Amino acid sequence: MENLDTVIDFIIEHSLIQKGDRVGVATSGGADSMALLHFLHSIHKEAGFEIMAVHVNHSIRANSKKDALFVAKYCRENKIDLAVVTVDVPTYARIHKMGVEQAARVLRYQALDSVAKKKKLNKIALGHHQNDQAETILMHIFRGAGPSGASGMLPTRDHYIRPFLEIARPDIVEYNYRHKISFVEDPSNKDDTYSRNFIRNQIMPLIEREWRGAQKNIVDFGKNCQKDENYMCSLVHRTALNISENVVRIPLSLFHYHDAVVNRVIFGALDELGERENIERKHIKMMTALARTGENGARVDLPKNLFAVREYEYLAVVKRIPPSVAKVFSFKIGKTIFPEFGTVNVKKTISFKDAVTRGEMVLDVDAVPKGAKWRTRRDADQFSKFGGGTKPLNAYLIDKKIPNRLRDKIPVLAVGSEILAIAGIEIADKVRVGPRTLEAYIVEVIKD
Repeated sequence: MENLDTVIDFIIEHSLIQKGDRVGVATSGGADSMALLHFLHSIHKEAGFEIMAVHVNHSIRANSKKDALFVAKYCRENKIDLAVVTVDVPTYARIHKMGVEQAARVLRYQALDSVAKKKKLNKIALGHHQNDQAETILMHIFRGAGPSGASGMLPTRDHYIRPFLEIARPDIVEYNYRHKISFVEDPSNKDDTYSRNFIRNQIMPLIEREWRGAQKNIVDFGKNCQKDENYMCSLVHRTALNISENVVRIPLSLFHYHDAVVNRVIFGALDELGERENIERKHIKMMTALARTGENGARVDLPKNLFAVREYEYLAVVKRIPPSVAKVFSFKIGKTIFPEFGTVNVKKTISFKDAVTRGEMVLDVDAVPKGAKWRTRRDADQFSKFGGGTKPLNAYLIDKKIPNRLRDKIPVLAVGSEILAIAGIEIADKVRVGPRTLEAYIVEVIKD
């Protein structure tokens, strides 16, 4: 990296930084992040962007505070703004039953995102380099990834950028030596119980000993995979996906296509949820099998907070939301908010005939008993549907092909176990308007 034009060219080629950007540099205090901080600081005025350092203390080591103090001293001496965030990785890993390595990654990105929002940073620069890329590609292959995983890390993902991605680590070491940049050594980097360290310290040296230049060849292989993947994905249209905030529904008809297409449709759904991380080939096979041969309502659990469920003509890929405490709300004029569902808005009017014609939910004011409550369903609930006929509420929802995962979230208007209205779906025969109706409630549902 004697001539830094290669890094600058890489930044320009991939539009990583533009004039006017506010860039946060993830700075652990290690050799890679300190080189990146120094480099970006050296060009930021001429290039017309602002920088600040962001340090995340993971609380994994007893002396981790020393790293934060080291970064703070460097930033103070070089007049670089700094934000420090402390997270408790061991506790988070224990509570969420995940490895320390994975927990650290989750909390680190949460912390970086939090600082970016608070400090109005539109870019976060990470110190990943060519060696990291080769290790990542090997890890993904070992875990059963396809071409997408074998592509490795991208130069840019959302607001994260990797300016050093094509720079070999020896060049970074040389850069630090030439510019007399101090850094701290993380002793955990020698702990081979972490999968990345095992690849870095054990596997890669053996590969390089046998095949000189293998690291660059691995990275070039990843680039070729990325090109192929981009082309294949360009042939797959996502317009058929039914997308909402925490659910993507894939029509079962798409699973009649070749696996090469199906795999990319599934990855497209995962991308929409922002949850492709840790998805391996075995998970794609499980989802494909569920869609092709599974029974309605069958499901498979996926890594992190995902699951897939077969729902009538769809395979739904769902991001779990922590369950909320069931709440009961008095029936009133105005808006009632149901978390995980949306808003129920009730209007009272004497001009309701057009609303009836449009098929909106219209209830006779005099037919709605005092004490009616908005709540979610219960086991004993009964519904007398519009036009006659009473059945258990759950049976009615099944008839209406409402997926099981949604049945406990839909607000119902009830008196005891008698259901008067199912928000956004139907009203009971008892509360419908008639020739003698003078005033009516119009119920509007605004879903999240």
